[in-house]
Amino acid sequence: MPGPPGIDSVMLLAAGHAMRLRPLTSERAKAVVPFLNRPLLDYNLDWLHRCGFEEIVINLHHCADSLRGLYGDRAFGMRLSYSPEETLLGTAGGPRAALDTLGQTTLLVNGDIAADLSLGSLIEHHHESRALATMALYSGPEARDYPAIPVGADGRVQGFSGGERENGEHACFTGIHLIERDTLELVPPGRPCGIVDTIYRHLLSEGLPLHALTVPGRWNEIGTVSRYIEAQIDALRREDFPIAFRGYQRVSASCYKSLRAWYGRAGLTAPYMLAEGVRVADGAVLDGVVAGPRARVGVGASLENVILLPGATVGTGASLSNVVVTENAHVTAGTVLRDEVWTAAG
Repeated sequence: MPGPPGIDSVMLLAAGHAMRLRPLTSERAKAVVPFLNRPLLDYNLDWLHRCGFEEIVINLHHCADSLRGLYGDRAFGMRLSYSPEETLLGTAGGPRAALDTLGQTTLLVNGDIAADLSLGSLIEHHHESRALATMALYSGPEARDYPAIPVGADGRVQGFSGGERENGEHACFTGIHLIERDTLELVPPGRPCGIVDTIYRHLLSEGLPLHALTVPGRWNEIGTVSRYIEAQIDALRREDFPIAFRGYQRVSASCYKSLRAWYGRAGLTAPYMLAEGVRVADGAVLDGVVAGPRARVGVGASLENVILLPGATVGTGASLSNVVVTENAHVTAGTVLRDEVWTAAG
């Protein structure tokens, strides 16, 4: 499979139920929830295409049609093939079920992240060390929210109980890793199995080479609603993913609007992203907002760290902080919302 030398296949894991992200994932796969007004999976597909891959395997289970129907058999210049799972098989069981479509060295990528990482050093370390698997680690500011992976000077993983390196680096697992076919063959076929808790712990207990390496680039994980909000606001503030801003006008640093978005005499504070058809009424105050197509914000409303999905509306004088308003949902005038997902229709 053409791609970076040293990788024979790549598989995206997109089969999970994503219970912690409900109700956003009640009727769609987690990998296609909107992220900066694009399906989340767009970011990984764009990244993998730029890495040189021409074919991707994607496993499916929960709301499979929401993903397959969106992308079909080709996307971002790559061929897509699918590995449907009648029973959810887990992060190890899923790749094991697709083993006939995978090569000797496979890049596994979790479907609930947006990443743009450099793979060169990871590939080089994996093959030079002859590891059975090599985990890509991230040490950016967000890594502090996740358990650190302690790694020895030679790159060997020392455990999963947390702990920093001697240089004080706190690096977390990204859900991106290189794995050898022999390692996947350790997974019992047809049975649910997790990759870290089962297979990687087995490698450690047997003294087999499991490695990890901190790699440069950007990474965001959206496992919970709070992370879903925070990751988008942070990525928008840093302007992490150029693909997100195609079709938008850059008003100033971290501030983007469609030419068909309107905000009159509203008060807007960076970062913000206003999609096509967005209308923000006079006197509204926005501070950290991603608004999807046709979203509406009423007179005098106040929004801080808010995601408005397509068609969402916020009534006059409403006050929202750390809130997601789902598609076509309506927040009535004067409502005060904090730390929740709003689904009520008007």
